[in-house]
Amino acid sequence: MKTLYLWVSDKGWTPFQYNELSELSSEFEARNIKLGYGCELGDGCELGYGCELGDRCELGDRCDVPKSLFISASRHAVSYWGEDVIQIGCKRYTISEWQKHFRKIGEAEGYSPEQMEEYKGYIDLIAAMHKTWALH
Repeated sequence: MKTLYLWVSDKGWTPFQYNELSELSSEFEARNIKLGYGCELGDGCELGYGCELGDRCELGDRCDVPKSLFISASRHAVSYWGEDVIQIGCKRYTISEWQKHFRKIGEAEGYSPEQMEEYKGYIDLIAAMHKTWALH
């Protein structure tokens, strides 16, 4: 059994289990993902909407790869995928919600004051990047 992560609106990257890629054909079709002859995807592969993988798995033109950022931080991973959302560990909120409530969330998760400041820095960095990227 392999795992492939596909983007699901309002949920983020979501794991799908499969043995053969053909088992996920309806999921690929819903995201306008096209796989070429002989294409094989490794475990944990992530494909965005509209991505096309040609024969022998070469990424071609028009492959829509979202601007993204993944940070392996001191406690939980931080991920941003170009939308107004940040995921820290299994907690997923809008950027403004993180900015307003990071301390309360951090306390509930047992973060130290130093860790909360560390993650505040990541949240602020992503907020600045999101604001800049949203202009284009």
